[in-house]
Amino acid sequence: MKQITKTRKAVATMANQLRKLGYTLSKAFKTAWARVKEGITVKAAGVTFGNRQNLLQFIAGRKPEELTTYLRRDRANTFDKYAVAVVVGIKGIGYAHIGYLPKGIAQSVAVVLDNGMELHADAKVIGSYGYKETYGALINIAV
Repeated sequence: MKQITKTRKAVATMANQLRKLGYTLSKAFKTAWARVKEGITVKAAGVTFGNRQNLLQFIAGRKPEELTTYLRRDRANTFDKYAVAVVVGIKGIGYAHIGYLPKGIAQSVAVVLDNGMELHADAKVIGSYGYKETYGALINIAV
């Protein structure tokens, strides 16, 4: 019963934020339910900033069971008031801030996180298939 209430609350919170972004009420709820039921996979933004390419290269060499992905609100971000940082915990080593959720997704996810609801995330490092290609990360988000 608690899971159903948590899910409905997450959907309503996302839908309300989507309404503020210009969605119709019907479209907002359909989109929010789809995001909750199916999860959503997005490409992390800001992965080339600072030393994040080195961090992603290091993470790419780790086993999936050694990694835990967290979504954290970044209220100190001066560029985006809805910024959601993607942080990867590496077992026995520490944490690595690898980027951010894209702005459009971050707006609805930030409101859910601000309301104290937990979202599950998994990061998968992609890229660097050849000379001069950068690393990236796909983030799968679910309630």
